[in-house]
Amino acid sequence: MSKYNVAVLMGGYSAEREVSLNSGQAVSKALQNLGHEVMQVNDIKVLQATPKEQIDVVFNILHGADGEDGQVAAWLNKQGYAHTSCDYVGACISWHKDLAKVLVEKVGVKTPSSQLVSNVEKLVMTDDQAWIVKPACEGSSVGLYKAENQQQLIKAVESSLQETDEVLVETYIDGVECTVGIVDGEVLPVVSIKPASELYDYQAKYQSSSTQYQCPADLPEAWQQQLQADALKAYQALHLSAWCRIDFIVDEQGNRWFLEANTTPGMTTTSLLPKAAKQHGWSFEQLVERILQCSGVADV
Repeated sequence: MSKYNVAVLMGGYSAEREVSLNSGQAVSKALQNLGHEVMQVNDIKVLQATPKEQIDVVFNILHGADGEDGQVAAWLNKQGYAHTSCDYVGACISWHKDLAKVLVEKVGVKTPSSQLVSNVEKLVMTDDQAWIVKPACEGSSVGLYKAENQQQLIKAVESSLQETDEVLVETYIDGVECTVGIVDGEVLPVVSIKPASELYDYQAKYQSSSTQYQCPADLPEAWQQQLQADALKAYQALHLSAWCRIDFIVDEQGNRWFLEANTTPGMTTTSLLPKAAKQHGWSFEQLVERILQCSGVADV
């Protein structure tokens, strides 16, 4: 196995900075264990100031807008770096949750009905029901709310619009949250999630010790296979590449509802992709090496 000089791009300035730093530390340690030389880069300006010949490949572990909206991938492409980021087109499409939902629905993958809202006065509300409110462009369940009635919905949208320009209001689906990782087109086992509270929000993901994860998922085998097939359809519909994680809700009837795609999934000790990789037979180091090889560094 060839050894490379790897710049680990981590941190950034998004709401997910701390998660990115934790992911970056875990990835850096794994790369060093594999024998690679690692340079941690907390600001892309540092990368810009580093002589290009000192870097063989960039491992992008910037979460949130800093690393997942396609701009970093486009810049790395333009500069000629080998890098682990998804293609910038797929990253941009996936970052916009509303657009992603439209595209996956066109290939037969269900997704909860929704509306994109930039002004609370434009909300379309039917009879009292439950909704999920979240930023149209954000990750790690940042700014996620559940509204049980119209009054709560208005309040949630108003709160969310104080932090972002557009919010996605989705019909709430009661079911089991699941995720499917894909690395270079290879589909990993399904992980099912039982959050400590009702919502799998930022706190449940990164601050709670009570959230439970199961891999293999606590679902019938046939449902898991269907989830993996849907994940691959979404991966292709969204023009994704390299590595990603596709999130779903599965209801009591076994219907699978696409939620979103993450083009730079977390790589912390509580992250879901490493759990799926372990069930698949990969150690954390093997997962990191496979992601590194997605960059095409051996061909550069």
